[in-house]
Amino acid sequence: MALMRIGNKIVGEGRSTLMFAEEGQANQGDVEVAIGMCNTAAKVGADGIEYQLFLADDMYVRNDPGHAIYKSRELSSTQITDLIAATHAAGLLCQVAGLSPKIIELCAEAGADVFCVNASDLTNPVIIDAVAATGKPFWLATLMATTEEIDWAVEYAMSRCRSDIGLLHGQHVMSSDTSRGVPPELLQLDCIELFKRRYGLVTGFVDHTATQFVPSIASAKGAAMVMKHLAPEKNWQGPDWVVCLDPEAWKDARSMLEYTVQANGASKEISQAEFKDRSIHRRSIHTSAALSAGHQITPDDLVVLRPGKGGMDPRVVHELVGRRVKHDLPKQSQLQFEDLV
Repeated sequence: MALMRIGNKIVGEGRSTLMFAEEGQANQGDVEVAIGMCNTAAKVGADGIEYQLFLADDMYVRNDPGHAIYKSRELSSTQITDLIAATHAAGLLCQVAGLSPKIIELCAEAGADVFCVNASDLTNPVIIDAVAATGKPFWLATLMATTEEIDWAVEYAMSRCRSDIGLLHGQHVMSSDTSRGVPPELLQLDCIELFKRRYGLVTGFVDHTATQFVPSIASAKGAAMVMKHLAPEKNWQGPDWVVCLDPEAWKDARSMLEYTVQANGASKEISQAEFKDRSIHRRSIHTSAALSAGHQITPDDLVVLRPGKGGMDPRVVHELVGRRVKHDLPKQSQLQFEDLV
């Protein structure tokens, strides 16, 4: 049974699905926005929040337009330390998708609970080595990856560390100008169970749809943790805004997931609430006509009717044929074993 400890939580088989708010880069370099996102995530019931943190020099060559964009969104070491402290103060687990080895080391020292090897770095041993070196649990995000690449990443990661490792299934299609998130035919939610069987690892899901209900479906499919983008406010537009839920919608998605978690379970033990219904709706064996003492029972003498409570289980009706009645019985009498010789 695969389990994974994240801070004070244990996720995996038989445990409740966690739901993390994905802040991503909604802050765009403003730490106060990031802290506000953290407090919003706590209010809507998130278990944790993920921040994507980086150094532009570790991501792009300097003449690429991406370098300037990411340079403008960097947070300082002090700001990152304060952000992680604020996350814990809000009662949330802190997950970091670190895109720089230096940032990963800093976040580990500042108390980040769990790391995520971003899907863009699944085949990057430098980042995997950096998160492995922290000794913290981490996820390998498999979005955009082939099975061969996932096989490599799992084997490599497991050979480099002894900490808990999990997989995150999902898809990343936001680069399309016409995209409104992942369409249902591309969700491939059965991969959650496939990954658990293939790798024996705890498996979660990154929800890049524009819906409220997919997190609960992913939970029903066995996801140990679901990540869902959170917008700072209604009608906000920013990075990945097409797959973000505003706070109220995110809270509704969380409620749907909690309902699903409560509905999961493979036990078929009868609940206390069902016993009354059993007594009302089940049947028992009755006489179809008045029977005299000494009468030998035939199939036509018996009928199975409600109520069932207090009577004989219908499963024995055929075994009663040939038995004799001990005393006179009226029509539609609920038969008892003491009525028989």
